[in-house]
Amino acid sequence: MSAPSFLVSGNASIDEYYLVDRIPAADEAQEAKDFFAKLGGAATNVAVALSRLKARVTFAGVVGSDEYGDLIVRYLSEEGVATHCVVRSSKPTGKVVVILDNAGRRAMVAVRGANTDLKPGFIDVDALFKGVSHAHLSSTKPDYTRWVLAEAKKRGLSTSYDPGMAIASRGLEYIRDVLGLVDVLFVNAREYDALGGEALEKEYCGLLVVKEGEHGSRIPRLGLQVPAFRVSTVDTTGAGDSFNAAFLIAWKLGLPYEKCLAIANAAGAIKSTKLGAQSSPTLSELNSFLESRGHEPLVF
Repeated sequence: MSAPSFLVSGNASIDEYYLVDRIPAADEAQEAKDFFAKLGGAATNVAVALSRLKARVTFAGVVGSDEYGDLIVRYLSEEGVATHCVVRSSKPTGKVVVILDNAGRRAMVAVRGANTDLKPGFIDVDALFKGVSHAHLSSTKPDYTRWVLAEAKKRGLSTSYDPGMAIASRGLEYIRDVLGLVDVLFVNAREYDALGGEALEKEYCGLLVVKEGEHGSRIPRLGLQVPAFRVSTVDTTGAGDSFNAAFLIAWKLGLPYEKCLAIANAAGAIKSTKLGAQSSPTLSELNSFLESRGHEPLVF
């Protein structure tokens, strides 16, 4: 079976990490033990995670005409992600400051920068979908999400969307018009509650996947829940994005939902043992982990 092919679109940014003993409260100061910068943004996380699992991936987004923009394009290319749909802006590349404590907890502040140019029509629409069979969006606003997914549906593509907390916090009404275009909707437990919980289940007719961290993941409509794998957590940043990537590949391969959830749980667990949002597992790492826990590997 050939590898699935994906278009992934959304924010592209650089994550600046500050490692501290504990996250400071208001009016407190903490001295950072270390600092490093890595590629971030939920959509780029998913794109890299898909590529590491041997999927074919095109990323569509906007970066600045600056050093960080160059770094993002170079890094995506090195990870095997096609970047011909990355547009340059006069605005600075987006940035996220991540404060990470000893227990793997985090606080984040985002500056969107060039990502504000990610709007309907930002690129020739036909270029977006060349050679892909599935479109995934992460943390994108409804107007852009609607444009991309409607065009994807016109071309017969399957679709998925992870709105993220910034979008979900605005409530179900904010994304209602998008839901009919989404085949797979990913939310975490907080986002599920923010979108109305059972109200979301009644409103949305597609495949709703709820990520619950240490409690695993579930598909509410099917009454299906799969427990998490126990690991030593270092950094949960991007774990949900690794989950999304693994689930989508398994789903596109037609695997049973329970296996899709287990494989996705494994990918998220592996990522959480490593620093950085881009430290998602390779296919060999994922399969070694699955087999060590008594599960079948992901094969295609």
